[in-house]
Amino acid sequence: MMGRSASTSFAFFLLMCPGGIVMAQSWEVFDMNTADLPSNTVRAIAHDSTGNTWLGTDFGLCRFDGTEWEVLQQGTSDLPENDIRSLAVDGAGRLWVGMFTEGLAVLDGLGWTHYAPNVSTFPGQTIREIAFDPDGWAWMATSDGVVHTDLQEWRLYNDTDESYNGAILPGVNIASIAVRSDGLVCIGTLNAGFVYISDQGVVVYNTAVNSLPDNTALGVALDANGDRWAACPFGGLLRNFGDHDGGFWLQYITANSSIAANSLYDVTVDAADRKIVAFQASGVGFFSGLDDWTYQTAQNSNLPDNEVLRLSLDPLGVLWVGTANGGAARLDYTVGMEVIGPSEQGMKVFPDPAEDFAFVELAGMVASGSLNWSVFDLRGSVCASGSWPAGAMARLDVTPLPSGVYLLQVTGSEARRTMRFMVR
Repeated sequence: MMGRSASTSFAFFLLMCPGGIVMAQSWEVFDMNTADLPSNTVRAIAHDSTGNTWLGTDFGLCRFDGTEWEVLQQGTSDLPENDIRSLAVDGAGRLWVGMFTEGLAVLDGLGWTHYAPNVSTFPGQTIREIAFDPDGWAWMATSDGVVHTDLQEWRLYNDTDESYNGAILPGVNIASIAVRSDGLVCIGTLNAGFVYISDQGVVVYNTAVNSLPDNTALGVALDANGDRWAACPFGGLLRNFGDHDGGFWLQYITANSSIAANSLYDVTVDAADRKIVAFQASGVGFFSGLDDWTYQTAQNSNLPDNEVLRLSLDPLGVLWVGTANGGAARLDYTVGMEVIGPSEQGMKVFPDPAEDFAFVELAGMVASGSLNWSVFDLRGSVCASGSWPAGAMARLDVTPLPSGVYLLQVTGSEARRTMRFMVR
């Protein structure tokens, strides 16, 4: 099984759709003052089957039973190191703790087991993320490659000929990892592209070969359709859909959507298939599709810090965040959430749903001779395009469009407006 780049059928789309705004919400904050956390830097969050929430800080591990907090630290417990970088709970209820320099520690009903760097073929020091496959094996994103293990057998994927089963990676500095229900392993690297491991081999996307916008993905998530989402430090939010080998990509950045910023740390997907993103300086964003964005920031809510490092959903669907300087916070965001979308921008489409023709009100749109328009489907593909004479009203023929939800974008010389509409 050898590595390869994605096939040339790869295509890249930009979703052009501004809109979406904000809503204030109440966070419950846990920090050094309110919960006696040992540090306000929280990089990891996990939830176990007994109702505990675990936080990994840079100065110890914290357990919350819903009422009280307990702090475990090196020296006062068997925890090998205080700088925690990743947490996960397996199907047997064991807590897996990835550390900055001391590899892996696993807590079960009998106590701690430490898997130190370069012991049991464990390769590296830092474990940034841990995910479990359908067989219950762990996949770990480390600073020295990808480790696949059941704690008895250890398989190492790296960039050498010794990589497990000949699956050679483009780099070994791994930032994020997720495993789909069919076993597809989705890997975000630091500066080496986006990687898939499957029974068919290794597929690599990067800026040089496939025009991927960012070679680093700090967070990876899977949605209800099995589509892959990547949170990038410069390239915004990426979505890969279709076949993982040669599928299509969408990019959400400030230039083509209402996403608040292009620098992201993490992404997760909730039970309603909303994508939730953690920004490096802009708080938390909730993306409901098309261009419906809702934001939680330190300015419009009591979110303790706009630098959000980690996202996690507990079994009840409550959102937990770990921040760089504000500790952790949780939010039941499904109550009272408001989305202000593209329809507020002054353009109207009616009737909605439309059958044969839709009329588009264009008051205030300025153009030098004509207005350019495009219709996008939900995947960001252009379904129709053309131009209209500048004026207050235009007519759109929707008879070629199948029933569904679409996005109309109209561009003039001084403005670009976008509106959702439906075809019956």
